[in-house]
Amino acid sequence: MSRKPRFVRPRGKPASALPRTLEIDIDELGGRGDGIGRHDGQSVFVPCTVPGDRVLARVDGRKSDGLAASCLELLSPGPGRVTPVCRHFGECGGCSLQHFEEERYRAWKRGLLVIALRRAGFDEDRVAPMIAVAPGSRRRATFAFQRRRGEVTLGFHARASHQVVDIAGCPLLVSPLLDLLAPLRALLRDVVEDGREGDVVATLTETGIDLLIDADARLDLFDRERLAAFAEEIDLARLSWRRPGVGMVEPLSHRRAAQVRFGDIAVDLPPGSFLQPSIEGERALSALVIEAVGAATPVADLFSGCGSFTFPLAAKSFVHAVEGEAAAAQALKSAAERIGARVSVECRDLAHRPLLSDELKRFHAVVFDPPRVGAAAQAEQLAAAGPPLVVAVSCNPATLARDAKTLVKGGYRLIRATPVDQFPWSAHLEAVAVFER
Repeated sequence: MSRKPRFVRPRGKPASALPRTLEIDIDELGGRGDGIGRHDGQSVFVPCTVPGDRVLARVDGRKSDGLAASCLELLSPGPGRVTPVCRHFGECGGCSLQHFEEERYRAWKRGLLVIALRRAGFDEDRVAPMIAVAPGSRRRATFAFQRRRGEVTLGFHARASHQVVDIAGCPLLVSPLLDLLAPLRALLRDVVEDGREGDVVATLTETGIDLLIDADARLDLFDRERLAAFAEEIDLARLSWRRPGVGMVEPLSHRRAAQVRFGDIAVDLPPGSFLQPSIEGERALSALVIEAVGAATPVADLFSGCGSFTFPLAAKSFVHAVEGEAAAAQALKSAAERIGARVSVECRDLAHRPLLSDELKRFHAVVFDPPRVGAAAQAEQLAAAGPPLVVAVSCNPATLARDAKTLVKGGYRLIRATPVDQFPWSAHLEAVAVFER
C-alpha cells in the first residue's frame, strides 16, 4: 500500500510554496519516460525512475501539468528497475529509460501509440506488435560540442540543458561513429575559437563517413587545410561546414560521393539531409510500406526525402515523389534518371502547398512521411480525394492520431498501425498506419 508522501517545506514560506523535497512513490511512466508520482493532487514528474520506485526527490519547479522534480535518492527500487548499460546514463540526455527492464519497456513503448490512437477514438486491436531495432545500429548522430579554456567537450546535451556531456562511448551508435570521437575533439580544438559551440552531424554511408560541422566560426586558410587533412587522415567520404544563420553548406573535402542505398538504388546523399537513423529501421519501415501498397500503381510518395520509400516502391509501381527540400529532391531525381526508374519528382513544400484533392485522384495509393508536426493540411486533401489506399509513416504518435482522425472522417478505415522502435531507451517512436477506403 502506498504511503502518504512526506515533504519538507522551506522555512518562512507560505503554505502554498513548493516543498523542497518529497518522499514519493512512482506509480507510472509518462509519455516522455519520466516516472510519475502524486502529491496534493498534483502529478510529480521524476526522471530516471520506474513504477514501484520510492524516491527522495528534489522539487525543481512547476510545469503546466504538475511538478518537475529530480531524484536525490532511491529509497527502494521498483520491480522493473535494472542497471543501465551506459556509464553516462542519467547525465546524458540522449536516453531516458536504460534503467527499465526490457519487456516492460517494450510494453510501455507500444503503449505510446495505443494511447495516442485511443484518444482519437481508435481501439487497441488496431495496433500491431512493436518492431524493435537493436542498440548499436544507429548510423547517424548529431554531436554537440563546446570549446572552453582550450578544451573541447564533445557528446550530447544533458537533459533539458544546453550543457554538453562529454562522452567516451554510446551503446546506440555503430562503432565507426564512436571511433570518430577522439580525432574529432582534436580537430575542433584546432579550428574552433574558445567560447564557441556547435554541432557535428556524422552519418555512416555506404562509401564512408559524411561529416557536416555546424559552427559560427570563420575559417582561414590554415583551418581549411587542417580540415582537408583531417578528412584524408581518417578517410572521410566528405567533410562540409555550415555557419548557423548563413545556411549555405560549404564542401571542404569531397573525396567521394556519400552514397546510401534504397532498395537496389544508390543515391548521393546531400550534406545534412534526412536519413533514417538505422539501416534496420529503414528496412522495417520500407517492408511495412511495400507490403501495404502491394502492386497498386501509380503511387504518390509525399515528403519523400531522398527516396527511401520511392525506389523500393518503384520496383513494382510508377511513383511520383514530392519533397520540399530542394537538395533532397534533386538527389532523388538524379538517381532516378541515372537508372531510368519509373519515378517522377516534384519539389514542393507540402506543409504550405499540399497536393490538392484533384491532383491526388489519379493515384491508387498514397504514402506520406511528414516531420513531427504531421501533415494536417495534406491529410485534409487526402480525405477529400479518396485514393483507395493511404499509408502514413510517422515519428510522432500524437500527430499521427490527429491525421488518422481526419482520414477516418473522410471515409477511411484504419486497418492497422505498427509501431517501430528505432530509438531504444527513449520516448521517440515511429509507426506505419494503413488506411483503406
